[in-house]
Amino acid sequence: MHILLVDDHTLFREGMRFLLQGLAEIIMITESDSSESALEFLNGQPDPLDFILLDLNMGTTNGIESLEQVRSVAPEVPIIVLSAEQDAIVIRQCIDAGAMGFISKTSSHAELLAAIQLILAGGIYLPRDVTLGHSSDRQSLKPESDILAGLSNRQREVLRYLLQGKPNKTISNEMNISLNTIKTHLSAIFRELGARNRTEAVYFAARAGVPLDSSSDISP
Repeated sequence: MHILLVDDHTLFREGMRFLLQGLAEIIMITESDSSESALEFLNGQPDPLDFILLDLNMGTTNGIESLEQVRSVAPEVPIIVLSAEQDAIVIRQCIDAGAMGFISKTSSHAELLAAIQLILAGGIYLPRDVTLGHSSDRQSLKPESDILAGLSNRQREVLRYLLQGKPNKTISNEMNISLNTIKTHLSAIFRELGARNRTEAVYFAARAGVPLDSSSDISP
């Protein structure tokens, strides 16, 4: 397993390096102390990464802009934001920018590992109090996992790509189907989830708390 850890505090990176060892028997962690050095590494990285842990606030760097830049050069890699920030608006901005998870720096070791494992399995992790604040009356009538299970395999595949922050054109190319077909699938998915856009779909998936796998049934 190969992880890119981007944070401008040396002590925090050292602590995270220790905590992340519990994820796999063999793990390689590349450290970066700025978004600039992270981008330089990603542009020259020949081998795929398993995921990126990105600190949202590094010095004078605009966190959302850094996230967008990293997303643009590593569109296939799950990005997990680490932050002491608790603002629901900021969390939503991170999801809008393509993050697959948002983990508070105040989380326990167990919470951190559980969140990362969920994301690696194809799920979404967001603070529970944030996701609960975005549930609708319709969603409360039926468990989110049951609604996801009701999607077709094709719809779950489209949704999985969408949750990874990939634009419609990329999804179209990877699935080898037209943009219009992608849009049709998305309209049906949003209707089933009671979501109006990608961000609301991400919040829905986070509440469901289960991996999204287009090739198998979804169960808690």
